[in-house]
Amino acid sequence: MSRNWQAFTTRYNVYFNGKEHYIEQLQQMERDYEDDYSRRLLTHPAEARADQKMPQPSGDFKRTIEKMQKAIQLHSIKKKPAKRSASPKEKAFRARDEFNPFLHNAWLTMGKGQYFNGDFSGAAATFMYIAKHFTWLPAVVTEARIWQALSYCALDWNYEAENVLHLVKQKDLTSSGIMNLYNRAQADLLIRTDRYADAIPFLREAASRAKGTQKNRLWFLLGQLYAHTGDKKNAYIAFRNAGKGQGISYRAKFNARIKQSEVFTGRNISKEVASLKAMTRYARNKEFADQIYYAIGNLYLSKGDSAKAVANYTLAVEKSTRNGIDRALAQLALGNIYFSKGDYVKAQPCYAEAVPQLPDNYPDYKTLRLRSDVLDELAVYSGNVQLQDSLLRLADMTPEEQRAVAQRLVDELIAREKKEAEEAKREAAIAEREGQQAPGINHNDAPTQGFISNGDKSWYFYNAMTKSQGKTEFQRRWGARRLEDDWRRRNKSSFSFDTTEESEDSEENNSDSTEKPQEESGEEKDNDAKNASDPHNVEYYLSQIPSTPEERQNANDIIQEGLYNMGLILKDKLEDYPAARTEFLRLEDRYPDNIYRLDVYYNLYLMAVRDGDTAQAEKWRQKILSDFPESPFGQAMRDPNYFDNLRRMNLIQEEMYEKAYQAYLSDNNRLVHDLTSEMEKDYPLSKILPKFVFIDALSYLTENDNDKFRERLTSLLERWPDTDMTPMAGNIMKGLKAGRVPRAGLSNSRGMIWSLGLSNDSIATDADGQPANFERNPDAPQYLVLAFPRDSVNANALLYDVARFNFSSFVVKDFDLEPMSFGEIGLLVIKGFTNLRELEHYRSVMSRNSFELPDEVRPIMISKHNFELLLNEGRSFEEYFRFEAEPPAPADLPEPTPPQEPETIPNPDSD
Repeated sequence: MSRNWQAFTTRYNVYFNGKEHYIEQLQQMERDYEDDYSRRLLTHPAEARADQKMPQPSGDFKRTIEKMQKAIQLHSIKKKPAKRSASPKEKAFRARDEFNPFLHNAWLTMGKGQYFNGDFSGAAATFMYIAKHFTWLPAVVTEARIWQALSYCALDWNYEAENVLHLVKQKDLTSSGIMNLYNRAQADLLIRTDRYADAIPFLREAASRAKGTQKNRLWFLLGQLYAHTGDKKNAYIAFRNAGKGQGISYRAKFNARIKQSEVFTGRNISKEVASLKAMTRYARNKEFADQIYYAIGNLYLSKGDSAKAVANYTLAVEKSTRNGIDRALAQLALGNIYFSKGDYVKAQPCYAEAVPQLPDNYPDYKTLRLRSDVLDELAVYSGNVQLQDSLLRLADMTPEEQRAVAQRLVDELIAREKKEAEEAKREAAIAEREGQQAPGINHNDAPTQGFISNGDKSWYFYNAMTKSQGKTEFQRRWGARRLEDDWRRRNKSSFSFDTTEESEDSEENNSDSTEKPQEESGEEKDNDAKNASDPHNVEYYLSQIPSTPEERQNANDIIQEGLYNMGLILKDKLEDYPAARTEFLRLEDRYPDNIYRLDVYYNLYLMAVRDGDTAQAEKWRQKILSDFPESPFGQAMRDPNYFDNLRRMNLIQEEMYEKAYQAYLSDNNRLVHDLTSEMEKDYPLSKILPKFVFIDALSYLTENDNDKFRERLTSLLERWPDTDMTPMAGNIMKGLKAGRVPRAGLSNSRGMIWSLGLSNDSIATDADGQPANFERNPDAPQYLVLAFPRDSVNANALLYDVARFNFSSFVVKDFDLEPMSFGEIGLLVIKGFTNLRELEHYRSVMSRNSFELPDEVRPIMISKHNFELLLNEGRSFEEYFRFEAEPPAPADLPEPTPPQEPETIPNPDSD
């Protein structure tokens, strides 16, 4: 059968059907994908398949791949034709790997199908094969290399992608299609490596040559890059182009128009504001009202008009019907304004609702998350103070006045609920008239959050939109809650507005000892309990008012605790020193004998020192010396040079700790003890003093002084119950109290983490006190364990580097990689060595290769049996190191074998 006949049947039989399916699925993917305009767009929807947290695109290319595989299987011609001459041209022809002149198209289409289906590693392998086996077709090789680079980009293998693109020369870009593909690949790589300015020329060319919705997508991304680099003029033009064209969805046009307003550079924003406000009058824009008012707020904020910005951001939140990312952005903008003005009470709910909706890769997400958490913590104490103040004011009123206030609260609640019900009814009627209410959904019963499906079928915790909606719905119901026991209760130390069980239980407990003048019937008790738990009843509010001296004292205690902690949070976590000083002085003025006086004085002293206010600093120092002379603060401040010591403390303490730590690693325990004593004497208020005490305690282990070890750990936990050292020290103490005996290491340098057992316990133990039954068997299966401290080595980066080394160095041999972690120890276990000889060869290849392990990683060669023994019995590497340090017993010694010729170690990869 001729080659041309095979090419013909390939093209118009199996290949044709697969190609048509490919075109159909690709058009559907590009047309139907819902881009997330709140974040930087992808260069193509297929890239979303690499991140399951993103909405997934439609399009299934499995049939395309199967058709191409069938075409290759049925029509590939590997047999060389008969030799006709010895000319160079004939030789080159016969050197080919494939003699079907059309089959390269099937290979390319199969690789593209794998790419668009999300199998990026498979696609990269396919395109690598094409580039290697179709060298007589330069255009095909060039296209395959570009697709290979795109596959690497989707995998975030940016280094590999850049290497492949370096092989593509300008002369190889022989068609507009290849040129467009190359521009997109270069732009994708440069964007992923944060070289936005360099990416712009390539992306501009790709956008101008693209077709359909992909053209709008790339113009929008180009506008985002221009905006990121500060070129608002070109960003405005790019967003305008992103909103043009036939077949583009209204959602895409709308978002392009909104983005134009964000990069508006004109001096007079009135026309732009009027244009945006006009958009709110159209019914089709109702669901986009939050975006419109958010854009208007941005315009006012760009001109420094924060008042109008706040008004429009507030409207964006109120008008939002989707309760998604756009509402969150408006809340975030509101929170930023309030936070910058120090209005933390208003800022807190904005951040609390906005941050859970943001994707993890949102700019400055960690900072915003931390700020939100701090404000949540502050809100708990602020709310406690405000609540107890209100209750104490009510307690000073007459019963008639109390009932009048309670009745007013009930009336306001009923009126508010009535208004909300009417508004909800009106909104539902409007939605029904406009045909916007989806069939089968009962909006009256729907939660406020509104869990709107986005067509994403990914798992709940990978679906960012669904997960963030869940967080917001939780906070709508429960408000801001810290992650702790009894999270449902705002106030852990007092009674709350929502529960009366405690008081009822105490009444029942006291019923035997206290006789009541008149017993209430069961029905009356039920009615009283019902009224006291119903916010629509006056008794609900009256029951919360403190009426006894004990209840009043409890309320005042809560206020003192709240003011003190508010001051600490404002000073240490928000660094708002004027606000912190206000809360501390408020506590001092209102409760002169409060239990926090010493800490309050010292914090006021530190803030005065920071501000350079010598007089105020001396005032608070004298207060400490007079009121608390025997306290650690008082003793430290007796030193006339304390002020200078405080300034020098940060530098000195770091130097001393470095010296103590190095002494610990060098087994110079005497110096560790001396330096710790010096720190405790000269700098008792140092924040890193717990670290000194911790290594001081550990140093007693190698001295076999278990009593001193226990004593120092106990001192650490008592003096500093909330430090970085506390969890580790606490776990060790739990083990000691359970009767476990700490094991002394061979040296301190090992003892830091290697004496920890490979279990969830923080202290290594023997199995029933017996020594480990380790074995020496070089013929048994072996592991290479890469052990490292988890706090100093990136486990994911190490896994990636080792996998890449294995892939590039061993073609046939396959190794399994298993990451593990035990407390402070991280492990990467490399499996697949049948004996010690193979493992030693692997180590030799690694040593000759340019690949280098991080300094903190310790390679450990260990047999499968010995490693499983460590895991099953919770033993430590320290025990294994001791075993390795011992000379082998006669039974363990291997039989000597004569050297073989040639005297080389065979490559395990060879067949």
